[in-house]
Amino acid sequence: MVSKRTILIVDDEIGPRESLKMILKPFYNVETAEDGIKALEMIQQKQIDLVTLDLKMPGPHGGEVLKQIKQKNPDIEVLIITGYGSLKSAIDGIRHGACDYLIKPFNISEIINIINRALGKKKKMEELQDFLSEVGETFGLNTRLEDIKTYFKEHRERTKTIDSVSK
Repeated sequence: MVSKRTILIVDDEIGPRESLKMILKPFYNVETAEDGIKALEMIQQKQIDLVTLDLKMPGPHGGEVLKQIKQKNPDIEVLIITGYGSLKSAIDGIRHGACDYLIKPFNISEIINIINRALGKKKKMEELQDFLSEVGETFGLNTRLEDIKTYFKEHRERTKTIDSVSK
């Protein structure tokens, strides 16, 4: 049996947060957070696949929360859902890693399609990473790459030492 993906809904307004939860609950495991601070804590504690993120919230702005999510776990898909949409916020969101941008009120089938597309992309990336890992193990590439990384790290340290002695 395939386990359900987990979606975190981040919105300071209880109405939209609970409505979206009811819509998504039959298809996904759903968690909720009323602000960015709680959302960032939950991402540290739970396996989250996708975040729906409101932009205007008390505490850290949704744009800042997006940056921190992507910094901590770039594999989490983030869908911005806002009642205060603008071209600038849409461009900023996409530039910082959001998979899409919706303006409230939204069409239910539209959000389901966007989420399915984002999670489908995530699944394909996971499968590709698994495949590359298997290929690397089969041909011994992982060990060789680690050797190369170690060599360059040691080389940087030697270069720093030589530079400090020559000054």
